[in-house]
Amino acid sequence: MKTKIIGLIAVAFLFVSVKANRSITNEGDASLNSDNLSTAKLAELTKNLEYDFDKPAVRNGYYRKLDDLAKAINEENYAVSLKGHADAIGAYKYNWVLSDKRASNVKKYLVSKGVKESLIITTPFGSTVPIATNSTPEGRQKNRRVEISLKKIPNN
Repeated sequence: MKTKIIGLIAVAFLFVSVKANRSITNEGDASLNSDNLSTAKLAELTKNLEYDFDKPAVRNGYYRKLDDLAKAINEENYAVSLKGHADAIGAYKYNWVLSDKRASNVKKYLVSKGVKESLIITTPFGSTVPIATNSTPEGRQKNRRVEISLKKIPNN
């Protein structure tokens, strides 16, 4: 519980510190220009990563996307929030740990690609924030995810 609270506070602090800038995923963001990535490209880079049942490993099909994400973070000066999630099958604590491993594995990969560790925050949510029903295999698949959010860091 203490880890959850500290993680949430850290996420809030990170994003409040760059609050002067608007979210890069907003449609029609005036701060984006021809030198920046397109809104469509950013939306693709921040699309949820989905996971196999009871697995913390990133699926092989996502590595190219994560390579592009790392490049964008480094070139465009972004801070990253990675929110790990699990479906509702299994024990609460187990799912919490699994969701943390999922987000941490993405962070490790991004760091291995040159992203500064200090620009990435991970937060586990376990099965507490479903985006779909846990009654169907399709819904559970959507709930096994890592959500990626980016915030532009102002150049000082």
